[in-house]
Amino acid sequence: MPALHRWFSASETWERPLAISIAVSVLYSLGVFAYSLLPTSNVSISGTLWDALALSMAFGLVTIGIPVLLWLRYEIRSPGALLIGILVFWHILVYIPPIGSGQGDSPGFLFVFVWAPFYLVAYGILAAIEYWLRGRKFSQTNTID
Repeated sequence: MPALHRWFSASETWERPLAISIAVSVLYSLGVFAYSLLPTSNVSISGTLWDALALSMAFGLVTIGIPVLLWLRYEIRSPGALLIGILVFWHILVYIPPIGSGQGDSPGFLFVFVWAPFYLVAYGILAAIEYWLRGRKFSQTNTID
């Protein structure tokens, strides 16, 4: 695991990346929650507001927090790249008529959260592949002559 060692001191090895990933997840989840409370959003919340907030925080930690934590703690960037792709797709590209309806039938953040279990599996696969590729020793010599 020395290849995954960061420049953080021993006391901040987990504290700082974990705090940043939780903060980013909470900010995104609060933005989603605030949008869903708008009367024009056409998003209905079943159950209590506290249950909906807790559920969005949990999905936010899985969808947003894990890639941020992997990036900051281990410098594994492929889950972060997938996260950026997910956010760009569900928040921007889905509203462009060749890809989506152009009318925004459903807010993109709902799909960011709904597919969280699949994203978690994809994050794990991408992180394992990147970790494996980083651990391989490539020869500096040119083998194709």
